[in-house]
Amino acid sequence: MGFPLGPFDDTGVPASALLLDRFRSHTMHLAPVATVSTCSGTNALALSVYRRTNAAAEAMEGAAVGQVCARLGVAFIELRVVSNTTGDRDKQVWDIQGAFSGISRLASVIARSCQSV
Repeated sequence: MGFPLGPFDDTGVPASALLLDRFRSHTMHLAPVATVSTCSGTNALALSVYRRTNAAAEAMEGAAVGQVCARLGVAFIELRVVSNTTGDRDKQVWDIQGAFSGISRLASVIARSCQSV
């Protein structure tokens, strides 16, 4: 759409070093998340996103939140629970129950972290 990414050194929205340190021990995987305007939907498009970004997941929401945080001077981190694979839609693997369990654990970690601030 032509909007500038934001006040960043490259094409990524950086996470707060403080928040990365705070949540690092609670993550299963620490990796970039690719911002996409629409999920890839095919293996070829998913591979193209991966090659371009080295991202472990695709998302649409996080970069917008990160841009707002950067402009307001607020610390940012994107914590995600992944419910499904990407790529060819008819071959995607879903684990909704696992995602619900993961988001429950993550919410508990965040709540405990907020109490210690």
